[in-house]
Formats: sequence, structure tokens, C-alpha cells
Amino acid sequence: MAKKTAFLGVDLGTTGIRTLIADADGSVLSVQNAEVLDSTIESSNDLVSEQDPLYWKEALFDLLDRTFARAPDVKISALTVDSTSGTIIPIDREGKPLHNAMLHNDARAQEEAKFIVETTGINVKPSFALSKILWIRNHMPGVFEKTWKFIHAADYIRGLITGDFGVSDFSNAVKTGYDLENYKWPGAIENKLQIPEEKLPRVVKTGEVVGEVSGEMAAQYGIDRKTAVVAGATDNTTSFYSSGAEKAGDWNTTLGTVIGIRGVADRFIPDPEGLLYAHRHPEGFWLPGAASNTGGEGVRIFFGQRLEEYDRLIDGTPPTGALVYPLARKSEKFPFLNMEAQGFINATIATPHELFKAFLEGNAFIERMIYEKIGSIGYDVGDRVFSMGGGANSGPWMQIRADVLNKSVCRAREVEAAFGAAIIAASGVYFSTITEAIDHMVNIDRTCDPDPGTVERYDDIYRRFKQEMKLRGLV
Repeated sequence: MAKKTAFLGVDLGTTGIRTLIADADGSVLSVQNAEVLDSTIESSNDLVSEQDPLYWKEALFDLLDRTFARAPDVKISALTVDSTSGTIIPIDREGKPLHNAMLHNDARAQEEAKFIVETTGINVKPSFALSKILWIRNHMPGVFEKTWKFIHAADYIRGLITGDFGVSDFSNAVKTGYDLENYKWPGAIENKLQIPEEKLPRVVKTGEVVGEVSGEMAAQYGIDRKTAVVAGATDNTTSFYSSGAEKAGDWNTTLGTVIGIRGVADRFIPDPEGLLYAHRHPEGFWLPGAASNTGGEGVRIFFGQRLEEYDRLIDGTPPTGALVYPLARKSEKFPFLNMEAQGFINATIATPHELFKAFLEGNAFIERMIYEKIGSIGYDVGDRVFSMGGGANSGPWMQIRADVLNKSVCRAREVEAAFGAAIIAASGVYFSTITEAIDHMVNIDRTCDPDPGTVERYDDIYRRFKQEMKLRGLV
């Protein structure tokens, strides 16, 4: 009997590596995990965050061994790797790391980031890969000189699979300063920062076939030597593709520790305040996005032990009328920038589960402010919002958001980076575009439509919420 055609997604995160095999209909056939926390390098400097990529190599090979051994009845046609954005590794010509991987949250390059912005106009933060490369040039000149390429975490894992470490995707390359409008490395990187372009990887679009599994890998795991390896993206972008958002005007809200948003747009519109950034879609669209510091963190702090119980208690209950800005810690970055922002509770509520609902409503009010902000910049926001993250598992929260936003809120069956990577892999060899892959592989399993009567009640509460924000000097 012929083996079933399938696609492999490999997701490298801060705590582990995950593999997921899916078929062309989006059915998940296998999921395997391996931890990489032991690769973390201890440091007394809070700004430093490193891991040993050689440990990733061991974990990857062990994980692939288990993955292929437990999926004997499928034929992997293609695979894709995603990883956290901003992580950078200096390597030699053989792909050997010359230093630990400087992770996505490593923020030691404070002065370098400032220098880059002032000197080149390239908008970077200390955690961006370009800032870290300049830090290595300034503080580790020996390593800098020996470096053949500065590559991203996904590039390294993909290189272990193909043997080619010199290529990257345009999603991971964003935080290294890659110009997404003109598809090239800006000349200022070499001319003003003294970082030779030859030390940077060749960049291709997400979804392009960049090679095949190496002969050694094929023999070791018993897979076809012609298995295609497809360029991936950052983990957040890859997850976005699993949400179901696919056309201009589609937006996704990720309800995790914070509220993250990303959408599909047919053109790039600069945000005058610089709060909204953008990745690029392989079909020419733009993927603008941002994140608020509100989200699930505040909910967990207050109600972490009883989330499911309170979820049941608030299901079908009316709006609370409370005004809650559920900010767990100081500072907000979107839909407005205020480093002194603090959360507040303005409510007269009788029960804990009512306060719980008020927290969910407060998050929904911030989400509505986010989409109003996006609309004011000039982006189209359609009549549906896709959703993923832990908060999307809450039916009552989904309905609250539908009523506050006055939009349908849709949740896909499989929403994670490894599944998104499998979609990208399929788009490179089986489907003609990533949009076609999403059409066939993403299955929406829940949709909450707004209730007109509740929408009207929330409109009034939302107006009072914005007035409260103004009175407190937050906006």
C-alpha cells in the first residue's frame, strides 16, 4: 500500500524542539517533543540570554529519530523549520558555532542598538539580531573575524538537515535589518556598521525550496534523499499561518501572556508612531503586527487556580458594566505607548467570577482599541478576527470578544508554530501558494458571532472605558 503524503514542521523554541507531521487535509499524524532547557548558559547579567546550539543538535537528532520511527506509514514530501526571531549564531564554514546562540530576549546590545538607529536609520532594538552582531564586532573582535556567517536559529537547524548553513528566510532576516521592500541587505550595514555583507546569509522568501535532506540524514532516518527542505519563518509568523487568516483584511489575535495581533494587508502603511511593525508574505502581501502588554498574564495572576470553574460560571451571563484595564505590570506598548501605564479596576462586583468576566471584558476592550488604532493608520480590518493562544480555548471569552468587537471570532483546530511550519512545507512542493495550503489544511472548529443586543450594551461600556483611560492620563 502506498504511503500517505505528509509534511513535517520543526519548531525550535526557547524550552524545546517540536516536530509535527500533517497531511494535505490538515490532519495531524504525529507530534513529538524534546527539551532544550539544559542548553541554557547561566549568567549573572540579566541582559544576557544564551544557549549552546550544540545541545540543540543532539536534541534534534534524537527527536528526528523518534519522529520517523513512529511514522512508518507516511512519506515526508517536505519539511520546514521555524524558530524564535532575533536569535543569532556566528558560525565557521563548516557550520560549527563559534559562540553560544544569543537568544531572542538577549538585550545586552543597548549601545549598539542606539548607534544603529542614529547612524543608519534602521529601526532596531537591543534584542534584534543586527544589534547583537554589532555587539560581537565591538566586544569579541576575534570571533567576529573568524565568523563565516551570522545565522538565525532556524538557519542552523535547517543547516544540520541539509548541510547548507548559508541561507535564511526573509522573516527571520527582519531583525537582522533585511529590507523587505527591496528584498536586499541595506548598504548601510556594511558601509556604516562595518559588517561585511558576505558575513550575512543569502535570503529567500518563506516557502521557497532551499535544498534537500543531506545524504547522511536520509540514510540515518530512512527517508527519501529527495525530501525537500523549504524556507520557513519566525515562530510567530509561522503560527499566524496556522490561524486561518489568509487574505487582505484578515487579522489574528493571539491570546497568550500578552495580546499579539497580526494581519494580512495588500500594502505597507507606515505607522507615524512606529508602534506597528511588518513582516512580508511570500505572495507579496504585508503582515503588520504588534502586541499589547495586556492579555492572559493578569488573568492568571488573579484567577490562575480557577480558570475553568469561572469560565463555566460566566457562560451566558450579561455584561458586568465594570471598567478593568488588566495590565499585570507597568508599561504599555500598543495600542498606545506609555511606559508609566498601570492597570486599574473600577467596579462594584459581588462575586469573584464576575470580576473574572470583567478582566476578560477589559482585554476585549483593549483588543477593540487595537483594531481601531490599526484602522486609523489606514489598514483594512475585515468583519472576522481569527484567534489562537490559550485564551482562544475559552468559549465565553470568544463570545465576549465577538460582542465587544462586533465581529465574528474564529478559532482553527490546530494553531501552533509546528503546524504552521507543516503548512509552509506543503506550500513549497504540494500546493501552488501558501494561501492555497491554508485553504486546504486549516480547519476552523469554532466561530462566535456577535449578538446585536449585547453589542449595543458593550458599546456603551466601551465608551466609558475609553473615558476612564483618558481621565487617568493613559491615552
